[in-house]
Amino acid sequence: MKLLSFFSKLLDYIYYRKCYLCSKKCTDISICPDCTDKIFSDISYCKTKKFGVEIFSGAIYETEILKIIRALKYHKKQEFEKILSDVILKTIENYELNFENFIICPVPIHQNRMKKRKYNHMELVADSIGKKLDIKVQKDLIKRVKDTAPLYKLSIPERKKAIDGAFEVSDEVKDKNILLIDDIITSGTTVKEISRLINEKGASSLVIISATRSKSFI
Repeated sequence: MKLLSFFSKLLDYIYYRKCYLCSKKCTDISICPDCTDKIFSDISYCKTKKFGVEIFSGAIYETEILKIIRALKYHKKQEFEKILSDVILKTIENYELNFENFIICPVPIHQNRMKKRKYNHMELVADSIGKKLDIKVQKDLIKRVKDTAPLYKLSIPERKKAIDGAFEVSDEVKDKNILLIDDIITSGTTVKEISRLINEKGASSLVIISATRSKSFI
C-alpha cells in the first residue's frame, strides 16, 4: 500500500501541470488560479473611435497577458486561446454590445507563418467566441497576401509601408456586419488598413475588438 502511494505521488510529480507564469501546480489549463485572477484584475477596458470605426479593447499589453499572447503565438500553447477569448467576451459584456447578425472575422496571418506555426491563434479565439455567442465565424473573408516582417520591430512609417497591399478582402463582406478581432493593437496600422478595405467592399457595419492594446493607443 505504501509502495502504491509512493508511485502515485511520483506520477503526480512527473505529470502535473505547472503554471506557465509562476510554476505553481495547476489542474486546468497551464495557468494557476492566482495568475488567472491577476490577468483579469488588470483589465482596463477602453473604447475609442478611429478612422470612423468603433474600437474596443480589454487590457494593456504588458506583464502576464503579454506572456500569454507570446506563448499562444510562438510556443504552441493553444489552450491559452481561452484567456484571450475570455478577455474579449468580458469586454463585450462590459460595454453591453450586441453582435446579433454579425460575422466574426479574425485578423489573418500569411500562409508562410501558418505553415510554421500550424495555426492562426486568432482563429482559435474566434471559434471560441463564435461558439459562446452563437455567431458565425468566417476565416476566408480577409486574407494576408504579403508576408511582412513583425510590425512591432518597425517604426510607424515603416509599418505603414509594410502593410500597404498586405491584405485582400472578399466581395462577400458587402452588406455584412463585421466584427474584426485581434490580439493586440499597437499603432493601429493593421486594423486601419483592413478597415479601409472592408468599408471599400461595402460592409454594412464594422466593429473592432482587440484583447489588448499598447499604452499609446487610446
